Amino acid sequence: MTTAKSTMSKSTLSKSGLTLAQQARRDRIIDAGLTLLGERDFDKIQVKDVAEEAAVALGTLYHYFSSKEHLFAEVLVRWAGTLRTNISRNPLRGPTDAQRLTQVINRSVRAFQRQPSLARLVATLETSSDPFAAEILERLAQTTNDIYVEAMQDVDRETAQRVVTVVDAVLASRLRSWLAGRITIATVSDDLADAIGLLLDPESGAVARAARQTARS
Repeated sequence: MTTAKSTMSKSTLSKSGLTLAQQARRDRIIDAGLTLLGERDFDKIQVKDVAEEAAVALGTLYHYFSSKEHLFAEVLVRWAGTLRTNISRNPLRGPTDAQRLTQVINRSVRAFQRQPSLARLVATLETSSDPFAAEILERLAQTTNDIYVEAMQDVDRETAQRVVTVVDAVLASRLRSWLAGRITIATVSDDLADAIGLLLDPESGAVARAARQTARS
């Protein structure tokens, strides 16, 4: 006979099988984590803080999420979903793949600029040994990768995916440098534009780099 406890434990693996009330409670916990992340950094948030914000018992929170890393990995996925909503409301308008990809990447950069705690959370979770966090980070990457790939219409999907893999690596690296105070957020955007230009439109990318260098001299 399956006990209520064992049934709830399975919900840490998947959202499937949850009742509407359980799903609503789980969503409320994720929303509470996102709210708190807008106020302070990941390492300053305790799990009990999230439980209090969501108005649930601490034990209830742990029924849905096995660890703090697991919970906040889901928070990141929730946040990443807002990027697609943003694009739906404000479609990309660049005439070339390079311009459209630069536009959507810059939306991500601006989102991290508004909430640096999100960028720090990504960096923290990338080194987490929590298996749930690793699995959910893959979902996060897939969510953002799909959005970036869809910005490219003049190359085949395999090529677009390879471009995104490189650009995403540049984004992660430059965000870490920004968080460490070594570069400005404008440099993050410039370096990403350079990477995208080199990959998709080398001639125009060279012109844009020369213009920026002239402006700074």
